[in-house]
Amino acid sequence: MARRQDETVTADKIAQVQRLSSALAARVRYAQMVRGPILPAQVDALLAAAMLLQEHEVPWPSLLEQVLHDLAQDLEHPEPSAAAEP
Repeated sequence: MARRQDETVTADKIAQVQRLSSALAARVRYAQMVRGPILPAQVDALLAAAMLLQEHEVPWPSLLEQVLHDLAQDLEHPEPSAAAEP
């Protein structure tokens, strides 16, 4: 029975990771929309959640996937900052 209990705890924790990563992804998405700051710790947390979900073969929440995709695009093709404009 201990094994079943461990599996339940794992499933509960995975579900919690999904919920929390969705909530954080929503905050980061809002920051993207209003061009607000996105903290490196937020990006690290989203990446850690994505890796954990992938390790357990659990699909990423759609907003998590979208935000990570957008962040990757921003790294590949950064927009010129307002300070760099004449």
